[in-house]
Amino acid sequence: MSKTISIPLKADYALGSTTLARCWKATRKDGFVLAVTTCARDLLFEGVLYRAAEGFIPKAISQEASAAVANTEVEGFLSDDITELEFEAGLWDGATVEVFEVNYRALVNGKLWIATATMGDIKVTRSAFNAELRGLAQKLQKVVGRVVTKGCPWVFGSMSPNAWTAACNKDLGPLTVTGTLTSVTDLRTFADSDRFEVDDWFGAGVITFLTGANAGEWLEVYSYAQSGGAFVTHLPFLNNLAVGDSYSLTPGCRKRYTEDCRTKHANTNNFGGFDLVPGADSVLGLGGTEGTNL
Repeated sequence: MSKTISIPLKADYALGSTTLARCWKATRKDGFVLAVTTCARDLLFEGVLYRAAEGFIPKAISQEASAAVANTEVEGFLSDDITELEFEAGLWDGATVEVFEVNYRALVNGKLWIATATMGDIKVTRSAFNAELRGLAQKLQKVVGRVVTKGCPWVFGSMSPNAWTAACNKDLGPLTVTGTLTSVTDLRTFADSDRFEVDDWFGAGVITFLTGANAGEWLEVYSYAQSGGAFVTHLPFLNNLAVGDSYSLTPGCRKRYTEDCRTKHANTNNFGGFDLVPGADSVLGLGGTEGTNL
């Protein structure tokens, strides 16, 4: 991001122009772009249409000449362009946001970059949302290296062509099944009575719809019960589910060494956790009590 400013635009600032407008361009990870402006009319700038969104309220941006993270917030009303279900489905998580100012009466004068950020914490109500915008310095605060955990950190089914790069390396192709919904309760709860796998076989797995209003959409399975082939997903699907919608489905892995990696998937050579590391109850135990009062 360049902080340079053109001479004509600098002159606009020097005159105390009241024709300055702030613009936001939010790009989701799936490529969808939402562009809005504080100007009272739509602006076509650098090939992107920035819409005059009503109820879109920016906040001041806090920046320092240091490694501190630049933070700001933006509030707005839900609409057809940005909906509650999209937030709940995580479509806006980690979206990239570019913020800059222009003179809307002289767009040829260029722009002044203000910030480039990613969406952080998002709060959604029935009619509005509040999104935290975190500066690029936020990435410098992330932990680099592995964290010792009891559970496996790998994404189930992740593959690595290199022996020195750790991954799950479990081929999900032979484990993937397909089916059709036979009943629907709501956006999270549905069933396929033709499924007979044991309880929790698909727990933490991924279901992807092939047909229907949610074709191409996928979510993680929260729970699966053999009785009736009942499914519950962690989050609701964006659109209504219907009897007859077809899907593909992979079993899940809850990152446990014995129950999942050994017994369920026979993949212990690729287990990435540290199941024998003592927990806090053992570490903090006093006088040989191992954390108990006995």
